[in-house]
Amino acid sequence: MLKLVNIGLVLALASSAPARADVVLPPAIAGSPTLKALRKSMLAGRELSDVQLQRLADAGEGLAAARYGKRLEQRDDPAFIDDAAHYYSIAVYQGRDFALPRLLATLTDKEAEFTEGRLRNIRGVLDRAARRGDAKAAAGLAEMLMKGDPYEMDIPRARELLLLAAAGGDTKAAMKLALSHIQGEPGLPPDPASALPALEYALASPDPGVQAMALAMARQIPGGEALQPAALPASPDLDRSKRPPVRPALEGDAP
Repeated sequence: MLKLVNIGLVLALASSAPARADVVLPPAIAGSPTLKALRKSMLAGRELSDVQLQRLADAGEGLAAARYGKRLEQRDDPAFIDDAAHYYSIAVYQGRDFALPRLLATLTDKEAEFTEGRLRNIRGVLDRAARRGDAKAAAGLAEMLMKGDPYEMDIPRARELLLLAAAGGDTKAAMKLALSHIQGEPGLPPDPASALPALEYALASPDPGVQAMALAMARQIPGGEALQPAALPASPDLDRSKRPPVRPALEGDAP
């Protein structure tokens, strides 16, 4: 295992940096000519060593953290997944949203073993992203809380996160939340009426199939008959009135 870096300290330092019009450097990098030079080299396309990437990542550089997390994950050794998740979480915290899918994937690795401190810090990163409107972070964390792996099962919080994801446009999360209320969960009896807000989000889906399922579920719940699917745009193939007229073939046109 790699040396445990206090992500809480890294994140606190990063968030305390003064606001500027351009990219804000984490204080640990801004105050180090060596790290600033390394970062400049990385952004210029130079391939940094593992040690160099780790130094930048530990100082709060999100792109370096994402790249180092990827290198750790590519070692194809479960012993490094905990470290990879840690560095992906630094990247996500620093606004590198492309690292989120890999962070969620590492957390669901069945062979990995995570330290409690790392899991606690990573959950804080995911909760923060969810509160800021990241539907993927909300839905991903909700799924883990529903399953109880790697975090302890917490259905009420999972439902809150699914609602955040649904509000962010994730209709799968909306349907999952609706089913959770309709079917009930361990220790929580079915409560179909609580599914209506989720079904309302699902009915806003552009997918006719999702709309049909949500509408069928809503009509089985008292008060749900008032819900209506969102109007879908007309298919360009069917709405011929808006299609441009066909130009007659002219001499010299390609066959």
